[in-house]
Amino acid sequence: MSVHGDGPDVVVCTVISRLLTDLVARNDMLPLVPTHVTPFHSSKPPTISVKNYLEDRILKYAGCSEETFILALIYMDQVVQFNPDFVICSLNVHRLLITSIMLASKFFDDVYYNNAYYARVGGISNAEVNSLEMEMLRMISFSLFVQPEQYERYRCSLYSHVSSPASAEHAAQAMRGGPSTEAAPHPICVPHAGGYESSSDPMVV
Repeated sequence: MSVHGDGPDVVVCTVISRLLTDLVARNDMLPLVPTHVTPFHSSKPPTISVKNYLEDRILKYAGCSEETFILALIYMDQVVQFNPDFVICSLNVHRLLITSIMLASKFFDDVYYNNAYYARVGGISNAEVNSLEMEMLRMISFSLFVQPEQYERYRCSLYSHVSSPASAEHAAQAMRGGPSTEAAPHPICVPHAGGYESSSDPMVV
């Protein structure tokens, strides 16, 4: 398990939170199409920010490795690639994060928590996290394996933005190897509502 500090897990987590925050701010300007609502969508944005959700909840309590964070980002990007109508926004980013982190940890880490623990960290019910796990697997065609070249491309892109903050648009272009368009919703660098409660109680998102 990782220790909260200045290790690679913290560095990657910080960059991802910045990229996702930029991405969500951009995509939130687009209208939500009712037929594109999924189980990941909440009725209104959670009060906890993406940064606090990643750094104060997931990083602190889920003990994720650098590899887990990078794999989770790739899975989130695959959700968008495989489902063109899906737009990452403030209504779904929190559920996407906890689900992708859980899948990545199960796939990569030798030791990981059970679904009930991830549900508590993420602020959702155990039944919901089980359902979201199957939904994400379906949306990425049950493809959890990532080619080493693809993993390294994402990793290098993230680290290239450590000392020089970049927008989600530029991060996505670097990772995916191509230009992006302003008119379309952006993928990535990547229902209830509630607030941040004590560490001993679930924070509903």
